Amino acid sequence: MSGSDDQQGAAYAARGAGRLIAGRYRLGEQLGRGGMGTVWRAHDQLLARDVAAKELHVFTQGDEDQRVWLRRAVREARVVARVPHPHVVGVHDLVEYEDRLWIVMELIDGPSLAQLIAQAGPLAPTRVAALGVQLLGALDAVHAVGALHRDVKPANVLLRRDGSAVLTDFGIAVLDDGEMLTNSGEFAGSVEYMAPERVNGGVVGPASDLWSLAATLVTAATGSSPFRRSAYAATLHAVAYEQPNLPAQLGPLLPVVEALLRKAPEERPSIPDATTALRHAAEGVAADPGALPSATVRVAVPAALSLADEETRTRRHVPWADQAPPTSRYDAATASELLRQDTLRQDTRRRDRRLVGWVASAVALLVVGTGVGLFVAGAPPFDRAAESDAAGPGDQGSGGSGTAGPAATPLPPTPVANDSVVHAAQGWQRATETLIQAGDTVTVRFTSGQWTVDDPEMPLTGPDGYDAETDKSLDFAAADCKVNESAPFGALLGRFTEGGQGEESRIVGKEWTFEATARGTLELRINDGDESCMTDNSGDLSVTVTVTKKV
Repeated sequence: MSGSDDQQGAAYAARGAGRLIAGRYRLGEQLGRGGMGTVWRAHDQLLARDVAAKELHVFTQGDEDQRVWLRRAVREARVVARVPHPHVVGVHDLVEYEDRLWIVMELIDGPSLAQLIAQAGPLAPTRVAALGVQLLGALDAVHAVGALHRDVKPANVLLRRDGSAVLTDFGIAVLDDGEMLTNSGEFAGSVEYMAPERVNGGVVGPASDLWSLAATLVTAATGSSPFRRSAYAATLHAVAYEQPNLPAQLGPLLPVVEALLRKAPEERPSIPDATTALRHAAEGVAADPGALPSATVRVAVPAALSLADEETRTRRHVPWADQAPPTSRYDAATASELLRQDTLRQDTRRRDRRLVGWVASAVALLVVGTGVGLFVAGAPPFDRAAESDAAGPGDQGSGGSGTAGPAATPLPPTPVANDSVVHAAQGWQRATETLIQAGDTVTVRFTSGQWTVDDPEMPLTGPDGYDAETDKSLDFAAADCKVNESAPFGALLGRFTEGGQGEESRIVGKEWTFEATARGTLELRINDGDESCMTDNSGDLSVTVTVTKKV
């Protein structure tokens, strides 16, 4: 090994907990990992306090791409430092060390909202409303300095020990007079929390952050995003054109989140109006929003844009901003025409359903009438010809003298198939409720969907995970975050737990078939570690699990 290699090896070995950064910040445990950097717990030896130190994955002496990322990181620090607000994470220092930029921030010693939901389930609507009031205050302060957050989602909301919320990770925040940066020309942000005007190539502004906040609040109160679908393209479609899934369990939150999730930005309430409505909801009162604008009509999908078109664009990684946007504004005339067409379609569907109902009723009456007529005539509706055929020619009546026919062959067992969705942001997930016993044959088959272990920095992938080159680019996190070291990041993993004992994970890929050796449970997950490693994951895979019972 050369002297240069020795130096690089020693430098690599020195990385990690225990390092002293800029002669002042002693690193402790790793708190999280994202696309732009790794966050460490650190101790400020000068002021004798614990802080969070974010190590940016960008060299200060790099190529042009590296310099672009560096400008973006410096902008992040400056934006946040200009917002002294109790619900915006505080920035203390910006230092350069070992050719890397470090942002030293306030340490929030608590979980993210995404982690809390994953661990404890949905929160009470009143508590979610109270958190919403705090986050609206944070966004109001961010907007006041001319910035947008652009990535409001549960993973970017941290919770202090007292339960209060803190908005963090302004990694893709953009100043009004700054350059617009999206990774490799693609969307910067999580798709299911992205406002429809971003999907449609419209004007992005403060109302876009409010839309993302509303989707975050729905997720916190129900455990599921209102626009999440089983595939990336389907989620984009839902955000742009479909109504949100707003279950009754939202309770007093329902009026205000419904208003904030309207498709047209100009029809969403202002921060003061939304704050008032959320305060009512925090008190358990689903009050009439009053000052909130009237509801938006459903936006129809333009005929020129189909789901297949969206999937093609997604596969080719073509940025939506470079395409002719489907629509970016919904004026009164367009809305009226769309509403008229939607009403005509609904009337047609209702007439079709009534016609089908009349035909079904007539057929049912005909069958019942035939049976009654045969019964009155002394003939059973269904004769025993089939039974006689099965008994054989020598046993066709009580007076017959033949022997009984052969015993009937038992029918093969009918496979039980269940559709299941595996979420990238969760650990091991039970894949089927069907009871699996010893001797049963189980098949897991991938059907659709994509996910990523680093949203929005890494590309989407399917059940086989990343290719070798892409996977190698994540070697810095493999030791801490890979569940199965022999599988690439993003691969679909499975395990069958027998008697409560978990087996080693294996690569499922597009299909996996096995025979259960004992009674147990099938579990699936993405190949990315638990806790801090999963905070930036996004997407879902849909699978079909078929269980064939032992004969």
